[in-house]
Amino acid sequence: MISIIVPCFNTPRHHLLSIYESAAQQTYENFELIFVDDCSRIQYYSDLPRDQRVRVIYKETNTGPADSRNIGARSAAHDIIFFTDSDCRLDCNTLQVVVDSMAHEHILVGDTVTEATTLLGRLVAQLGFPGGGGIGFENVWKVDAQGYTASISSCNLAIRKDAFLKIGLFDSTFPVAGGEDTVFAKAAIRHGYRIKYVKQQRVYHVEVKNFKRFLAWQITRGRGNYHIKRRLGRVGGFFLLRMWSFKNSLKRAGMWAPVTMLLIVLAVVFQAHGYRIEKKKNAAL
Repeated sequence: MISIIVPCFNTPRHHLLSIYESAAQQTYENFELIFVDDCSRIQYYSDLPRDQRVRVIYKETNTGPADSRNIGARSAAHDIIFFTDSDCRLDCNTLQVVVDSMAHEHILVGDTVTEATTLLGRLVAQLGFPGGGGIGFENVWKVDAQGYTASISSCNLAIRKDAFLKIGLFDSTFPVAGGEDTVFAKAAIRHGYRIKYVKQQRVYHVEVKNFKRFLAWQITRGRGNYHIKRRLGRVGGFFLLRMWSFKNSLKRAGMWAPVTMLLIVLAVVFQAHGYRIEKKKNAAL
């Protein structure tokens, strides 16, 4: 059986209903759905259909999504944990794919597809984030010939509970919502686990609908990059990986390649700005 863990903070009603409906429509029905609320000011859990497979954990203090995932995982009743985000929905076969693939694996990462309905959303998705965007996980994070990778995306991650506890959970000291999954992937590999990429383990993510949100997202990623470097030390390999994935983005952009290139430049500039913000903040502590 599977425990689906969803960290939530002021999650809109339609997002909650969307992820619940995607869980209820699974071809594999042996699951529980755990929403972990991070002290939201607005809550819509009472609007969810009554379903004994659903429960909500209310936190007493706001500590971020990494800690919410850890709390949900500790509370999970089942041996397989599936992490996703509150602005995602699962493909109807995803849990069955997880059960089938877990027969010989401990950690699975899937493809996260951006559901883009606007031009900006489609262009941003071409950058490959989060977890694949519009170009596929395998074009953002390298996957070897046997299907194994060194990376994860916490919005589409399946893991055996015993392995998650042994690795040491997500780093809940991360001050921003971004980067803790990268650190966790490195910890998993240090513990001797392999991460299997299963493209059919599919999750759909909402698009970025306005430019201001795109830039704010890049700043947050830059802040997260600072803490990744503090925890992992050398990150030159990540820089080379990003150059490789941006090349894949441009290849797939077609006539929109110039605009995609502009978005790449803006992403790099604003991530660098976020990195400097976090570096300055921590130097003052």
